Amino acid sequence: MRRLAVIAAVAGLAAAWAGSATSEPRVTVHWLPANGHNYAHVYRPGRLVREIVIHVTEGTYFGTLLWFRNPRARASANYVVSRDGEITQMVSERRVAWHAGNAWVNLHSIGIEHEGYVGIPYTFTDAEYRASAELVASIMRHYVLPIDRRRLIGHSEVPDPNHPGQFGGYAHHTDPGRYWDWTRYIAYVRAYAAGRTPPPPALDVTEPGLELVQNVEGPFYWEAEPTGEDVQRVDFLVDGSVVGTSSVAPYALDWDSATVPNGRHVLTVRAVGVDGRTVDASVVAAVSNPAVKITGTSLLDGSSVTGVVPVTVSVTRAPQRIELLVDGVLRASANQQPFVLQWDTAADEPGWHLVTIRAVTHGYAFSAVNLAVEITAP
Repeated sequence: MRRLAVIAAVAGLAAAWAGSATSEPRVTVHWLPANGHNYAHVYRPGRLVREIVIHVTEGTYFGTLLWFRNPRARASANYVVSRDGEITQMVSERRVAWHAGNAWVNLHSIGIEHEGYVGIPYTFTDAEYRASAELVASIMRHYVLPIDRRRLIGHSEVPDPNHPGQFGGYAHHTDPGRYWDWTRYIAYVRAYAAGRTPPPPALDVTEPGLELVQNVEGPFYWEAEPTGEDVQRVDFLVDGSVVGTSSVAPYALDWDSATVPNGRHVLTVRAVGVDGRTVDASVVAAVSNPAVKITGTSLLDGSSVTGVVPVTVSVTRAPQRIELLVDGVLRASANQQPFVLQWDTAADEPGWHLVTIRAVTHGYAFSAVNLAVEITAP
């Protein structure tokens, strides 16, 4: 599994993570200590814990674990929660994690990081909210803290220690941001604190085949899994634009990632319930396709042609279109495989010409072949 492979790359990481949880957590967690340079080693009595601070990782769960293991980080959190609902404790509650950008808040709080992005909607999952809420409920019962927004705050609410009236710690963080569902989260915490399991959402959807910042290449089987009430359909969106719809189970789309430029893109599924309500889930995917390359043409360098000439072009990966230009002027194009260009040579004077055949994707010619071709009189 890719995520476990990342962890195993760090010396001793797998063994440390496999260890049992420390005595503090009241729910099941992994234990993976942060590097000793990233938190204070003073003993903190439990009576000093008065707040819980909610953070967002701005990256992946395992990337955050690795960063807190790095002595250069000079930062840490007591817990990290994944989108799948996994929890890893990295700093004992008896020690002071460096998470808030405010020494007083660090001393009096427990910091919890959550996998996701502040500025991208729908990256937080119901499994993540539930795992975190169950953890927080147990912590707040343990320290006898009232479950309200005075004791359960976001990083964005931490005072700047150097500039009164400003918040987000000294670096002015904005997490967890406007896409964090405080209403759902507080309701879950209160339910778990009362010994109840919160009911499932009336409608929810996940993307079971995708992890945050997963590499995507070529044709991709993109699946959505709605739960709860029946759905009319599931829409599939790339960077906010619908690229496909499925109205029958299994709700999936065969999506060609080569239709977008390489780089990070937001892949969103939107389930539409029978009553018209909608619910979304998003991941950030790293699209990484090999460059389109022309590997051969039926038109050869130095050849002589006349009349209408079919030119077959082979490529390593399908571009949006193939173009043929004569002395820089577009003469023919094809936008579907097999790519066959119908070049009418009557549009140009007899004689030698520079013929360019190029593969175009997203407005850019990723590959081009230049040929010297003679047009002869019919």
